Amino acid sequence: MSNGKLKINEKEFDSRKHIKEFKRKCKQCGKIWHSLESREKQIKSNFNVNNLNVISNCCNPSAQLQAKRNSEANQSDLDKLKQCPNCSSHNYSEEVIIYEKE
Repeated sequence: MSNGKLKINEKEFDSRKHIKEFKRKCKQCGKIWHSLESREKQIKSNFNVNNLNVISNCCNPSAQLQAKRNSEANQSDLDKLKQCPNCSSHNYSEEVIIYEKE
């Protein structure tokens, strides 16, 4: 890695000691960007919770609409992490990088 940190393999990964991130490279313009796995997991978790809220609030139309808006916002956030920040393409290659926390 360019920052001098040693890479850790998937088998050695321990979330208490390591950070996992995605290194993505756009196949359209060549831009490289990074996204933390923990951030993507949090967004997915929020998305699932909001979907459950939509189901559980089926008798309360206003609560159901708000839960649906929250769910759509979370999906949009995840889409933003998975698109090129330069050209907005979703056509990319991906590498998982794991390194020790500082």
